[in-house]
Amino acid sequence: IMADLRALRSRRLTNEYNELKMLNGDVIQIQPLGDAPYEKYRITFNIRTVITPSPIAYRAKTVCILTIPPGYPEHVPKIAVEESSMPPPWHVNWYRGGTWCFGGWSKEESLVNYIYRCAQTIQFNSVFTDARLEAAANKDAVDFWNENKGKNGVIPSDTKKLPTIDTKIPGITIIGINKPNN
Repeated sequence: IMADLRALRSRRLTNEYNELKMLNGDVIQIQPLGDAPYEKYRITFNIRTVITPSPIAYRAKTVCILTIPPGYPEHVPKIAVEESSMPPPWHVNWYRGGTWCFGGWSKEESLVNYIYRCAQTIQFNSVFTDARLEAAANKDAVDFWNENKGKNGVIPSDTKKLPTIDTKIPGITIIGINKPNN
């Protein structure tokens, strides 16, 4: 059974890498580290983000390390700002030490989606932010968030379209409605 679990994990990591290659581009650059199947990536987010308690200091790119733990996918991957790219975004979902607070994790979630959610917080997208004091990773950033939410150029700090690997999103078309007879 143990060999089967290792084989499954290896296959999933290989599939995740193939999906990540499709996400790789100008906005999000993904570089695998080590040997395949990759368990660590350097991710460069070319996204403007706030890095100080007042919206006066911005950074055009944030470099992070994605580390996949041995128990993946049951255990959550970790995304943290690389030392050379500190400080982290001044955001309620980023710990001051540089680790991203991901909210929730399901073992069915892909690394592409996980990284996409992270990019949304670097972009200061309010849809991907839980700014409640009791939920904040950086409690000091809650007041900043609430004072600046919706201010043009602050929250969100960058509005460029993020890449997705879904080139064709299926749509639903209603072709007719049948009403039951009473």
